[in-house]
Amino acid sequence: MKTEAFSCKREELAIAGEVYRPDREEGKLPAVIICHGFGGNYESNRHYAEAFAQTGYAAVIFDFCGGGIPSRSEGKTEEMSVLTEKEDLKAVIGAVSKLPYVDPENITLMGCSQGGFVCAMTAQELQEKVRRLILIYPALCIPDDSRRGQMILARFDPRNIPEIVDCGPMKLGRRYVTDVQHMNVFDEIREYRGPVLIVHGSEDELVPVSYSQEAYRQYLKTHGEIPGANCQLALIDGGNHGFWGPRQASWEKYVIFAIRKFLEGKTLLLNVDVRLQEGKEEQLSDGGKRVELYFEGHSESGFFTGDVVTPAYDEQIFHGDEPDTCCADYIVEGTDYTGKPCKVHITNRMLPGKDRDWDTGWKPQVQTDSQALAWINALDCETYAEGREAGPHIHIWG
Repeated sequence: MKTEAFSCKREELAIAGEVYRPDREEGKLPAVIICHGFGGNYESNRHYAEAFAQTGYAAVIFDFCGGGIPSRSEGKTEEMSVLTEKEDLKAVIGAVSKLPYVDPENITLMGCSQGGFVCAMTAQELQEKVRRLILIYPALCIPDDSRRGQMILARFDPRNIPEIVDCGPMKLGRRYVTDVQHMNVFDEIREYRGPVLIVHGSEDELVPVSYSQEAYRQYLKTHGEIPGANCQLALIDGGNHGFWGPRQASWEKYVIFAIRKFLEGKTLLLNVDVRLQEGKEEQLSDGGKRVELYFEGHSESGFFTGDVVTPAYDEQIFHGDEPDTCCADYIVEGTDYTGKPCKVHITNRMLPGKDRDWDTGWKPQVQTDSQALAWINALDCETYAEGREAGPHIHIWG
């Protein structure tokens, strides 16, 4: 992997960043431009850039002008707003398109928090220049917050906005508020027609997940209201804003997995929230043991909503501390996205091998009697099993 400095200008302001890309010279690379959130800088997105480079992308991270106190780009925080950041991003897209190793017809935008909002607006404006859009807990609440007079740490009278707005350690200018105060956020983003992946934590208190859920519905209307056709919503169970805390590594691992599946053209088919119950154990004649872990659960996605038919169990065979084999075989009964009743039969087997990954080392088979979802029956699917104390959260892509 190569790392090199990146720079360009928006008017007279210099924009600084870095590029991560595979260590090879032949051929043009797809590119992804990654935008940081409010008050941050590009360092917070280095782990994403490294993951993209390992997947064969040229990944560009940069600082918005005035986007945060630690910014390496020029510009004052008092002069920054989501609209100035949109102009920054447009300048970066233009510069990245001209890099000799980048395919200008294959540029993906990805943004976190405020950077996600900026990416979504820019993608709608530059339809033909943005191949895909990835939004990580996008701060689509910003216009509503401006009308409430409560934006992150800033408090003000929305009818009498001061010239300088105190926002914790950052000083914001009046335009940070006025540029969005009369904006309908969904009018600014819904007409983008390329593939969209939205990732949001279910327990986000700074940007309620309801904004991403509504964005998903709005994009579906633009794309023809067929789930998964061009828009996907991946919810991180228990995730907060920024995915901080003891489960951060697990959450971010799944986010990178989801992004990779999205870039491969895979679709998030099912989520199953598993709740473990009491199980039973029996000794085998060869000295091993057989364990049945009983569970219940609920499934909800853009395609299907339903509940696990009980009794359901995961069978595990042990000849040591870790199981040799695991297989969960169960049925989820509910309704498909057309509202018709249906069943989904899931057989999820652990892949062989001592070095298997407990999150991704599974091979599911998915069958359904839904006519609308019959195409799922022919898919080669993958599972991500997000471990939790109460029971895993199963994400099935295909």
